[in-house]
Amino acid sequence: MIKIQNKYSYSEDDLIGEGAYSKVYKGLIDKTQEFVAIKVIDWSKVQDKYYVSGFQREVRILRDLDHQNIVKIIEMFHDAGQNREYLIMEYCDSQNLKYFLFQSGGVLSENVTKIVLQQLLTALNELIKKEYLHRDIKPENILIHQRTLKLADFGFSVKADYSGNQLFRENVGTPLYMAPQILENKHYSTKCDIWSIGIMTYQLITGDYPWMGDDPTQLLKSIKSQKLSFPLQIQISQEFKEFIINCLQFEEKDRYNWDDLLDHKIFKTKYVIQKNQIKIEQLQLAIDEIRQVQKKRGTPVEQLFTNLDMDGDKKLTFEEFQALLLYVDKQMEINIQKGIFYKYNVSKNNLLNFNEFSRIFH
Repeated sequence: MIKIQNKYSYSEDDLIGEGAYSKVYKGLIDKTQEFVAIKVIDWSKVQDKYYVSGFQREVRILRDLDHQNIVKIIEMFHDAGQNREYLIMEYCDSQNLKYFLFQSGGVLSENVTKIVLQQLLTALNELIKKEYLHRDIKPENILIHQRTLKLADFGFSVKADYSGNQLFRENVGTPLYMAPQILENKHYSTKCDIWSIGIMTYQLITGDYPWMGDDPTQLLKSIKSQKLSFPLQIQISQEFKEFIINCLQFEEKDRYNWDDLLDHKIFKTKYVIQKNQIKIEQLQLAIDEIRQVQKKRGTPVEQLFTNLDMDGDKKLTFEEFQALLLYVDKQMEINIQKGIFYKYNVSKNNLLNFNEFSRIFH
């Protein structure tokens, strides 16, 4: 075990996350044996000067925030001898929202999505009060602890005036969740986070993104040229469609403001989150049914893959794979469909190659 200031300890075997210059371990408070997350930064490996300022800003902001839906910083230690920084933080037992989404079959019900948004907006309301803008809202940056969501990763956050008069220019964030003004390298306001919320809400409900692109330029082109649409195979309420549409207005002046968001009618009802949206048994029953149907048909797996691969690129999109699932069971729920797809998509690229596809039948 590695000791820190005779107060905390961790093992390098208990790695729970890592970045370019840091690693996060599950550790212990020696006195109470409570779990903590220990972020270790090796400064000798840091080559990006912006990482230093981002880290300092994140620590400063986290120390200024104290809220149940925001991950807490406990202590920080600098080890001059090893040129390392130790950031002791609140431990979250269920990884993050991206993993929860994957475990739930790639999509969430509207009720569970409401819970996610209710807790996220409670955290963001605290940021607004303290005049901070997050600028990197996405499922990976929302941790879960005992069914409570915790907003994390404030490396791109900044002091902000929510009156609407302050504009920003820094190109920061994650492209798929970036507002078009950021992708265009234009000035943008605090409404950039509202766009990110709209993208994430669409993702949680549909299991997909409203727009895609190989790079920020292509993504921006898609946003400009493709009208926002919703998949026909998923039933989405009108109030959720209206919420997403107004969050994803291209022009900031047409987009929801923060009062619109925080007072929206979809948050008027409180829900209790239920763990494990899809039980493993449900997925296994559906997979067994696919195997039985395939066995009866007798089509070689290679031929079946080729038949489903409509564009001949030797990879199956979810829509191509879905043709098989609906042939097996026309009434199969979308979260079960997504669950099977993501279970075998080991590469996590949203495309099934033949090796991944063939594992279904083994």
